[in-house]
Amino acid sequence: MADVRFTLRRTAGEIKRYRSYRKLIPIAIVLLLMLLVLEYVISALYSKFGAFTVMVNKLDNIEYALSLSENKDFTYKTSRLSADIDIQITNIDGSEIPDWVDNVDGKHNGRNYIAYTFYCMNAGTTTIAYNYEIYLTNMEQSMERAIRIRLYVDGVPTDYAYPRTDGIEGPEPGTEAFLTGSTVCKKEIGNFRPGDITKYTIVVWLEGNDPECTDQIIGGTVKIDMAMSIINADNDND
Repeated sequence: MADVRFTLRRTAGEIKRYRSYRKLIPIAIVLLLMLLVLEYVISALYSKFGAFTVMVNKLDNIEYALSLSENKDFTYKTSRLSADIDIQITNIDGSEIPDWVDNVDGKHNGRNYIAYTFYCMNAGTTTIAYNYEIYLTNMEQSMERAIRIRLYVDGVPTDYAYPRTDGIEGPEPGTEAFLTGSTVCKKEIGNFRPGDITKYTIVVWLEGNDPECTDQIIGGTVKIDMAMSIINADNDND
């Protein structure tokens, strides 16, 4: 059998490039790790909200009817409104939300908060009372524990928050506690005469000062809905 021998020879340039590559590999690994850490930090800061839907119950009797609209002129009336608020936000201090947030109709999301203004009108012929209820669905990663929901009713704001979990009784400072883990509030509007209009603005954000606003809500989602129902009618329209 023939004696076959191979001799590997490297030029000075090849050796230099090889040494350079060896120096670059650790740097590339560090940069990759830094990128992964950055992605984790970004995901820790951001959470996602689903759509916001408002709906009213329909009755067969045309004397009792509620209509919804995104403008006070009711150029377009409907029994259901839906705002596509599928956005990502990071936590903020609620004091950063501008005072004029109640002065813009329709969807007007700001930096790291959700805002939606609409109107409800008695479109029937009879004075009624109705209730409104805000509730949460599709909750993941305990998102509901850190959000704030500010509801303006005819210009008067109320902040709602998940009940405190730090052992201290009562709601979070400056808020009313959710009725339940998934029901934000349920209240009544009475003596609602034909043609009367109620203005609503709902604002949603992640409260950075809330102790529950931690990394545990990473990737969390929540959907917010609002329902309105006629609960009684007053046949005396005087």
